[in-house]
Amino acid sequence: MKHILVGALALALSASALAENYVGATIGSSHIDIDCGLSTACETSDTGFKIYGGFDVSHHASVPGLALEVGYIDFGTAHTSIGPVTTRTIDVSALTFGAAMRLHFTPAFSGVGRLGLAYVDGKTSTPLGSNSSSNLKLIGGLGLEYAVNKQFKIVGAADFTTYDTGADTGSAHLISVGAQYGF
Repeated sequence: MKHILVGALALALSASALAENYVGATIGSSHIDIDCGLSTACETSDTGFKIYGGFDVSHHASVPGLALEVGYIDFGTAHTSIGPVTTRTIDVSALTFGAAMRLHFTPAFSGVGRLGLAYVDGKTSTPLGSNSSSNLKLIGGLGLEYAVNKQFKIVGAADFTTYDTGADTGSAHLISVGAQYGF
């Protein structure tokens, strides 16, 4: 029985050593497209962030550079106002699941393309009330990665999707930089 447990532990450790799992986080500038209408001030940019994790499946799928990823993106908040009074805010966030394809330009520098589905949550708030809606949308992205060492990468990303709050629709994107750690 002891040999079976040691063998199972060795098999589990060797499988995790061969797998290329990773987690990452980025922060940057977001933009939410909104109709500014008769507003005297219209703020469509904010600070957003992304956290994500992935699993390299290229060894299993025989497709070099292919990984599956899940993540959360906060696109921030857009505001409109008339004079000093805020008349409307729009918040957009998304839970994402998709594929990432990496193309290595050099051993340390690579490009990333992402495509998947996002459960996008949009909320419009006005002084008269609020509307919110969650919808399944396509999400896409492009990125660059620089490997500082085998586990740590500096990353830059651009992520794009659309939203619908029930009262407003438009597109949202995040341009961000951050770090990724592989294990």
